[in-house]
Amino acid sequence: MRNLALLSIAVIAIVFTQTSIAEESEALVDATDPEGLVSVFQDLGYRAKLDVDSAGDPIIYSSVGGTDYALQFFGCSKETNDQCTLLLFKVGYDLTDGTTIETVNTWNHDNVVGQAHLDDENDPWLSWAVNMHGGVSRENFDDSIDWWEVIVSDFESHIDY
Repeated sequence: MRNLALLSIAVIAIVFTQTSIAEESEALVDATDPEGLVSVFQDLGYRAKLDVDSAGDPIIYSSVGGTDYALQFFGCSKETNDQCTLLLFKVGYDLTDGTTIETVNTWNHDNVVGQAHLDDENDPWLSWAVNMHGGVSRENFDDSIDWWEVIVSDFESHIDY
């Protein structure tokens, strides 16, 4: 009788674990479904337009706080431009006088998230790579979008935009 009770408990634990894993995997979002990511952005109240870049990879155009940016897809299949594994949030600022390398270096030194660089006109750019290989939870991706909004706002203050 005791063995039957232990077996029952083990079976119940396995069923709950498998149900939990199935529910979690259903809630994953990844870079293999650009249309799905557009829906995520729109569900959160952001505009999002899906297009393709010069390499044929997907790209989403959106905005946060009035600032337009691109969400580029990387690690895509070279043959079919799908099955992407990495997203790059990216925004550039066309400043009248540009900014300095010191401003960009200070940002990069003081901030863990969001890498800054200058283009050939000394205009600042900000980017942030997000690994999507294997998928992330919807909650995690929603939080990444929130992080991006904060990073953009902080960077704009940093460059006096």
